[in-house]
Amino acid sequence: MKLRIFGKPAIPVGLLGLTALLLGAAVLAIGWPWSLIVLPFALFYLALFAFAGSALIRVGALERWAEWDTPQRLLILAPHEDDCVISAGGIGPRNHALGGVTRIVYLAPDARPGMSERRIEEARTAWREAGLKASDLVHLDLLPKLRERNPQKLLAAGKQLRAIIDDFCPTVIVMPMFEGGHIHHDMVAGLVGSIMKPEDGVEIYEAPEYSPYASLRVTPHRVITLSSRWLGVVSYYGPPDGIDERPVLKFRLTPAELDCKRRMLGAFVSQNAPSLIETRAYPDRLVRWVPGWRRHPFEARGSYLAFALRARRFLPTALASHLLQGELGTIGREPEITDWQAETGT
Repeated sequence: MKLRIFGKPAIPVGLLGLTALLLGAAVLAIGWPWSLIVLPFALFYLALFAFAGSALIRVGALERWAEWDTPQRLLILAPHEDDCVISAGGIGPRNHALGGVTRIVYLAPDARPGMSERRIEEARTAWREAGLKASDLVHLDLLPKLRERNPQKLLAAGKQLRAIIDDFCPTVIVMPMFEGGHIHHDMVAGLVGSIMKPEDGVEIYEAPEYSPYASLRVTPHRVITLSSRWLGVVSYYGPPDGIDERPVLKFRLTPAELDCKRRMLGAFVSQNAPSLIETRAYPDRLVRWVPGWRRHPFEARGSYLAFALRARRFLPTALASHLLQGELGTIGREPEITDWQAETGT
């Protein structure tokens, strides 16, 4: 039975340091030549501690607290029903309580029989906890299916999305991050990036959720997660990282607001509500959108993803999956990552 640690990176980092210290002490205590047996393990865990320790420092450098204390016209764009609560289940209710207007627009209904209606009802139940009405939620079918490329539908979706934005006149938009985690998430972010301009005067945030990207500099929680797996008895679950040097803003929530977010996540029974509550009930984490066109979320060549895919050609699947955890590409496009040029046919 593993110890599951959520959002407290100092604990696994400390455990890695303690392990390295104990192994180092064992090397000194055993003496020559038997210490040579233990020495490689001591050096290995010392290296893991160095990686994880530097990642912990990067957490402090990349993350900063933010406040949501002014009512806004907040538009939350979500491909799927649980995404909006994961990304904005704190600031959405807070904005409503402050007297602002919160609207949620869903763009990709679940294609499985009966699931679309079920997930719509779950979303209504979730936002009812925050005081929102069913009329504040808009459910549309704008995006191509998960594994299809349909540039024409994507172009039409962009026009409809622009009409929705012009009609609602938001002051703030929250959308998924263009991060390569799920093709529908990237489609939403790509569409907004193609139809919005700085002169629109709308503040836009991207919400990281999950991505196959890993970097010693910009994904510190991912580094700590991968390092702590070698402890054997510990599993660290960190909140989502960004994919570049932009600061991750953590919006302060009261204990009551965090409890409300947990209850909202608990409404998504079809999406494993207990797991959502356990892993996603963190203060909302957003990154300010930067205008600009990108073909891919990140450079695949030389990335952790490329290394993990290459390793699977030489290692047994079970061993590779254990040693090199993570998604094997963008969901819906794996083992590739999102190619916006291919999606739009441009």
